[in-house]
Amino acid sequence: MANYFDFFNKTLKNKVFYYIFSRYATYFIQFINSIFIALYLGPYFLGVWGFITLIIQYLNQSNFGISQSANAIISIHKSDTKYVQEIVGGSLTMLFFLSVFIIIFYIVILIFGFQIGEKYHFLQYAPFVVVIGIMGYFTTFMSNVFRVFGRIKEIAINQSAFPVLMLVMILFFKGEGLLWALVIANILALVLSLLLYFINTPVNLTPIFKRYLIKTIQAKGWHLFVYNTCFYLIVISTRSIVSGFYSVEEFGYFTFAFSLATAIMLFLDSISFLNYPKMLNRFANLENDKSYIILSKLRSIYIVIAHMVVHAALLLFPIFILLIPQYEKSILAFELVALSTVLYSNSFGYSDLLIARGYEKKLSLLSFFALLINIVTAYLLTAILSLSFSHVILATMLTYFIYVFILGYIGRKLLKLETNVMDVFNDIYPIRIILPYLFALGLSLLSVPGYFYLSSLALFLVMNFKTIQISKAFIKEVYNNPNLTDV
Repeated sequence: MANYFDFFNKTLKNKVFYYIFSRYATYFIQFINSIFIALYLGPYFLGVWGFITLIIQYLNQSNFGISQSANAIISIHKSDTKYVQEIVGGSLTMLFFLSVFIIIFYIVILIFGFQIGEKYHFLQYAPFVVVIGIMGYFTTFMSNVFRVFGRIKEIAINQSAFPVLMLVMILFFKGEGLLWALVIANILALVLSLLLYFINTPVNLTPIFKRYLIKTIQAKGWHLFVYNTCFYLIVISTRSIVSGFYSVEEFGYFTFAFSLATAIMLFLDSISFLNYPKMLNRFANLENDKSYIILSKLRSIYIVIAHMVVHAALLLFPIFILLIPQYEKSILAFELVALSTVLYSNSFGYSDLLIARGYEKKLSLLSFFALLINIVTAYLLTAILSLSFSHVILATMLTYFIYVFILGYIGRKLLKLETNVMDVFNDIYPIRIILPYLFALGLSLLSVPGYFYLSSLALFLVMNFKTIQISKAFIKEVYNNPNLTDV
């Protein structure tokens, strides 16, 4: 009994496991939320909610790379306390001016009567969405600052606040009333998070206006902004095309599938979120051979876990949908979204390497190129080939496949490794990963019964048995030494 108590006590004191456990709990709540929101809103209002969250995502990406730039600079120069303080102050000033710009932009839309999302009746929600977008800039920035300083608890509370409040709203509202309640819950969660961050801040939060600071942040931030914005717009543009070309109900089905498919990947964001500052710091200071050793190990572990989760989800989702049969039309969309998003996990580490080495411009050009591929392909699938809403995500799957391969090529070239097609392909898409993946994709396109995915999962487990054992050893290592994620 004492051993179990010691284990539990040690786990609670381990900040990495505390954070990951909080994320698991949050994802479970989000999972429950997704079910009841789908039930209580219905396909139509779920489509409206999907459009609201889509606009919020657009606002989140219009941050000009300020938070990402500050995060990268602080991670690399954390030991220079004065410089870090100046970067934080300069970033806050820039975020303030950005917020003013967003407000002016919204007023212009009202004055000239521009219609946005008319069939979703979006303008009635627009003022609240603007408030959510502006507060989101500051919570994202503060989260980046806190993770550099290893302040995990505040980040965990910030990331859990909205899902918990959503769950509360679900207990009291339904239909359009629930839609409004979700919008208000988002605002309340952001207010709570900002108060928590400001009260417990590890640095002084005094805005600073100095030209050289603004130029330093924006010089790095502009390319990071283009990179991050174009990259996230890949998925957002796909959702936008579905929202425009298909009915509100069909967009509701797609939103449901998209929410659940991306949710199963969110716990992996916990790992990359914690490791990001340390990886930047190491890649910026270590030689190529040592950087590659670290990169290779972490990539192998991260990729195998990501794909294993998706293979398991493909097997379980058809069983889950039996609980809410009115969303049966979402099954194929879920399968294809899950298989599309997991492809990005194959790029793990390489974007961090390029950022740490100052190659943000190449990243921005690559993500812009990928965005163009996605938009053109998605338009082709909808406007010309007239495929179902479930198949539009194939554009994103193709885009990710090309993007990840090119990113791997650039990363390997930077590390002075072999860059012929086969060497890059074997690194980015090893046969033990890509073969079960293609098998599962074939099953999805053939619309086979759910239990067929047991074969793709079994194939994956057999081909990756050794790497799974290595992953277990690594998790144990982090458990015994939580400071492994510190900068």
